[in-house]
Amino acid sequence: MVPDGLLRDLASRSPAELAELLAARPDAVRSATTTADLAEALLSRTGLRRALDQLSRPELDALERAAVLGVPEGSAGPWPAVPPWDRLHRLALVHRDGDALRLVPGVVEALGRHPAGLGRPRAVLADLAARLRGGEPVTVAAPPTAEEIASWPAPVRDVLDRFRTVPVGRLPDALRRPDAAADAAAGPVDWLLAQGVLLPVDPRHVELPREVGLALHSGDPWSAAPPEPPRPTPRDVPDRLRDNAAAAAVEQQLRRLAALRAELRDRPLTTLRAGGIGVRELRRLRSSLGTDQPELVRLLGLGELSGLVHLDPDTSTWRPAPARFEDVDRADQWTHVARSWLASDVVPSAVGLPLADGSVVRALTRGAHAPEAPAVRRALLEALAELPSGGHDAGEVVAYAGGRRPRLAGPLRRWGPGMLTEAAEVGLLGAGALTAPGRALAAGRTGDAGRSVAAWLPVPSSTVLLQSDLTATATGHLEPAVARALAQLADEEGHGPAPRHRFTERSLHRALDAGWTPATVLAWLREHGAGPVPQPLAYLVEEAGRGHGRIRITRAEWVLTGEEELLAALAGSPGLAGRPLRRPAPGVLVVGTDPHPRAAGRAADPGPLVSAVRATGTEPALDLVRPQPDRGEAGVDPLLLLEVPAPQHPAPTAEEVQDALARLARERGDETTDPAGGDPWDH
Repeated sequence: MVPDGLLRDLASRSPAELAELLAARPDAVRSATTTADLAEALLSRTGLRRALDQLSRPELDALERAAVLGVPEGSAGPWPAVPPWDRLHRLALVHRDGDALRLVPGVVEALGRHPAGLGRPRAVLADLAARLRGGEPVTVAAPPTAEEIASWPAPVRDVLDRFRTVPVGRLPDALRRPDAAADAAAGPVDWLLAQGVLLPVDPRHVELPREVGLALHSGDPWSAAPPEPPRPTPRDVPDRLRDNAAAAAVEQQLRRLAALRAELRDRPLTTLRAGGIGVRELRRLRSSLGTDQPELVRLLGLGELSGLVHLDPDTSTWRPAPARFEDVDRADQWTHVARSWLASDVVPSAVGLPLADGSVVRALTRGAHAPEAPAVRRALLEALAELPSGGHDAGEVVAYAGGRRPRLAGPLRRWGPGMLTEAAEVGLLGAGALTAPGRALAAGRTGDAGRSVAAWLPVPSSTVLLQSDLTATATGHLEPAVARALAQLADEEGHGPAPRHRFTERSLHRALDAGWTPATVLAWLREHGAGPVPQPLAYLVEEAGRGHGRIRITRAEWVLTGEEELLAALAGSPGLAGRPLRRPAPGVLVVGTDPHPRAAGRAADPGPLVSAVRATGTEPALDLVRPQPDRGEAGVDPLLLLEVPAPQHPAPTAEEVQDALARLARERGDETTDPAGGDPWDH
């Protein structure tokens, strides 16, 4: 139930304060139809936990103190200059009720069963112990003071020291009847049980009551934690070295993503029945892309989280998304990948980490998904942005980020080192130092990050180096139109930094089938080649054109047109034996469907006809309607056509935030719907 004090508190906030609240608690944006709905959303269990994950150590300590000891007097004024309560109020973890502050409902439960490492209250544990012992009342003495604990025998104090940070301990036969006459020095555990200092919570565990834990810490268990984590000392990394390393990583990653999509377009990645990708498929892909295993699985994860590759449910294979990602400006490509990485639940570097059942995370499976991944990535980038400029060791960054966000310390230790490797491959780090795009992304300025990357990337090239060995080597990243044309004319060799293609008779026949002519091929080579067209390449183009198309295959049933003497030889060839043939006119041969039972369903395959024509010593031309890549509607950004997997907790768009503010403003009768004076979300 929403307390009236919280409703009054929310209603009293200015439009700017509401905008700040929605920015800090984006989980409540879509529910903010009225003030009551906003309050309900703010009190949701998931929303409270995500808000607690944002707290620093002093803020979390203040909230735990309030949960254990109550909100101190005077915390509500002068407002809002009393740290850290002003921050807790902005996050709606506490609300004003007159001159007092109160915790919002649910926040104590969201803190967990053992805030500050303290056990549950003594009365709660005593009732639980009584139920476990069949209803027998449990008599417990008054909680000891710190002075009394100090006077207990050393063996007893040694046992209690084990409960300083974790209030629960393992004890076989924890439900046994304690011996009231137990000697404290000889049997400290039995003595503590008899005194009610330790109480059973199940047959194998005991718990230290909260009151005893407070006395053990002299009433202040929060004093041991430093208010700020120690800052690691950076190593010197020149700006030029940092930017060169990051720029090289960006170019390599975009090139590898394009190569991955090209490879999966030709040979989709088959999944196992049990899920995931088999070792043989990964080995094949690793060989074709020229990467090692860790880089490959991170590349696959990056392709999945950015929507560049997706699982085809009809064939259970991983294929490239149909949208023409390669036609987009490379800075926009990077912006899409970086934004997707920051918001996604997928953790590509998690592959190989152990799971609870003893297995390990496998590539392209649900095991690589973690709902807390976006919060962990932001915590890492924000920690790096706070640290002095320079290179930092991954372990130091993870430790510092965990000190800034104590509730995320566990996920940071599990995912953090791998995520920093991913960040370096995306160009957010260079030589271990945070780059300008990384700093902009940490601050939410995605547009500035994309512009910084654009300054690194060279202008696309439209020139290739033609050589006498029938190869073409790009002088840099090729313009999309030039790259598509070269892919039609020649076969790609490798996926290095300088794309290399080889012209063959087969590749040129493929181009001629697609509508090229020898004249247009030579004209393209003269326009985009650096220097004159090598004579061997010119001869190959002319020879391919001379032997191509003397017989043309057009699908009807199958209609072959060409020179009369060639068609006559073809009609009597063994390759067409048993096929129904018709000669409706000179230069035309119609081939019917193969009557053999095994040929059922293969009528659309021109392979047998092509083989029969080649047996006569000529190369056929195929007049077939070939499926073209989906380039989307005219004027539509291909990135908008990508189906990016939605994270478990997707962030609201700027439009959704403004709509929520407008709804709240109408309910309150406010005239303005843009209280923040601008858009705090840079998309």
